[in-house]
Amino acid sequence: MQFVFPWFLLALFALAIPVIIHLFYFRKFKKVYFSDIRFLKQVQEEKSTIEKLKKRLILASRLLALFFLILAFVQPFIGNNKNKLNLGTSAVCVYVDNSYSMGLKSGGEAALSVAKTKAKELANAFTTGDKFALLTNDLEGMHQRWMQKQDFLDAVDKLELSPNIKTVNEIAKKQAALFQTLGAKNKLGFFISDFQKNMLTQSEDTSFTAHFLPIQGNPEKNLFVDSCWFDQPVFTINSTNKLIVRLRNAGTTQADKIRISVKINDAVKAIDDITIPAESSLIDSFNFTVTQAGWQRGEISFNDYPITFDDKFYFAFNVDTQEKVLSIEDAETPNNIASIFSNDNHFIFDKTNKGQIDYSSFRNYSLIILNQLQEISSGLAASLKEYMDNGGNLYVIPGTNTSIASYNSFLANNNAGTFGEAIVKSGEVTKINLNEEVFKGVFNQLPKNMETPKIAKYYPILSGSNNNERELLSTNTGSPLVSKFDVGKGYIYLQAVPLNNVFSDLQAKAIFAPMVYNTAVYKKNNQPLYFTIGKDNLIELKNENSSSESVYKLSNGKNEFIPENRSVGNTVLLRVNTTLSSDGHYTINANNRNLGVAAFNFDRTESTLKFTEKDELKKTFNQKNHLVLDNTRANLAAEVKQIKDGILLWKLCVILSLLFLLIEVLLIRFWK
Repeated sequence: MQFVFPWFLLALFALAIPVIIHLFYFRKFKKVYFSDIRFLKQVQEEKSTIEKLKKRLILASRLLALFFLILAFVQPFIGNNKNKLNLGTSAVCVYVDNSYSMGLKSGGEAALSVAKTKAKELANAFTTGDKFALLTNDLEGMHQRWMQKQDFLDAVDKLELSPNIKTVNEIAKKQAALFQTLGAKNKLGFFISDFQKNMLTQSEDTSFTAHFLPIQGNPEKNLFVDSCWFDQPVFTINSTNKLIVRLRNAGTTQADKIRISVKINDAVKAIDDITIPAESSLIDSFNFTVTQAGWQRGEISFNDYPITFDDKFYFAFNVDTQEKVLSIEDAETPNNIASIFSNDNHFIFDKTNKGQIDYSSFRNYSLIILNQLQEISSGLAASLKEYMDNGGNLYVIPGTNTSIASYNSFLANNNAGTFGEAIVKSGEVTKINLNEEVFKGVFNQLPKNMETPKIAKYYPILSGSNNNERELLSTNTGSPLVSKFDVGKGYIYLQAVPLNNVFSDLQAKAIFAPMVYNTAVYKKNNQPLYFTIGKDNLIELKNENSSSESVYKLSNGKNEFIPENRSVGNTVLLRVNTTLSSDGHYTINANNRNLGVAAFNFDRTESTLKFTEKDELKKTFNQKNHLVLDNTRANLAAEVKQIKDGILLWKLCVILSLLFLLIEVLLIRFWK
């Protein structure tokens, strides 16, 4: 037991006053006349015993009444081991989870509404002199400050659901940072949430006392799109595109005959009815045709009442009318490459002599092929480096009498592999790296007894320890036939042989054409089909006419905002993290010029409705400064006061004091 005002215990000396009065009380005697005094001694003895008992009971009642009255002023309490009372103001930081899962019903009311009510009850457990702060998943600046009690209550009333999610540890760090700005003796942090398992990370901060109040909505069945992708990366007009969709059923019951529809530019392109067992996933595919070039706005939708925030999944992709490929050649270079692209309407194939190169046009090409040049000039080397730094791909085919020194000077400057002197040695391709994108869609699996390229002479590809090499075609000669290296924002593909039968028969094999074709298709800076709201997203786009004064905007028709941007060469990087409040398609423009479309979806981790039970919470948050509160308590404010101040006993002392005064009055009044 502890005391708020222990110095008031000195008043216990006042208990001596009733004792002194009792001991030195001079009683007045009254004459009583008896006709016979035979029984006088017996009467006196009986009356004296009863009188002593009565007076001692009265004395005890007075002493106890005075004792408990003094204790009431001392204010005794039973202290809480985790929250010892400190005199002075309290700093109270309350986190209210406003993620979409808090929209579920909890006892007939939305979990967020219950959480707001509990946050107000918490505030009412403290005085108007205490300081309050409110945190949500949005981590808005207007909340990350200390405020008065009434301002805090007003801020709680304005809370709404948000697509953002945060872990317990992330919020705990924000709370700790806030507490450091205020020198309060009592630092109390509160977490009000449904505590989905995806947010359950251990709070590592011990500088304040953390209280956890679980509020769980009723778990419902829920179907959502986990992800989507295209089978082929090239989109061409009037050709069939195959969209692959992964759907998940996060509920405990089977989802029967759910109709899934795919829209492109608001037109329904495909429909399917699916059935997904409980707590499982399903991969489905949809075929459709794009009839126009430019940016396409895709939407996958279904009806999954009552949880509807994840019933739509947005994606966007660009269909170029044509892409361009450039082959830089010598006058005597054979026409081996042109046939790969010339018969495909998706590509425009250009070739130029090494003496007539327009370096300023490099940025217009998806792929540049150094087609069996004898050497690489310094001007060409500098322009190619800038081209790859901005996301271009380069395919290098050495010539029959190549100047290895000029090639290696260029390659080493780009941190790629280099060529060795030509070696006459027979060999063949023994491995095709099907994990690489350039072989995607070429083989599902390698055919049995497949005829692979043969080698008679080659330039060995030498890889250093500091470059990132991936072998595309490996051989039994100890050197790969084709390798891939990361350079800037693009790739360099090195081929160990010219397109000459003296060196190999690679150009005659079926694998050669699709491999080279796909080097023009797969680029590092391809924009993803979709982005996730709340993540740190970087949108890369080309803006050849951009200037330092360009203002980039994202708009969905209702809201418009200006993202953080940074220009790197011909590439613009737009950073979008927690700015968006709604999902959908956003048009990107600068100076009234459309630059593209980006699709944003809510984070699907909220769609997995797995909540943490109270016992599991206690196991997770079991440190000395952690305490899990009981949401079933009707009066949360009283529980918090008891936690903060301990079990207060002064009211009980006042009641006992009055009780013993009543006993004294009854003894005097009715004991004759």
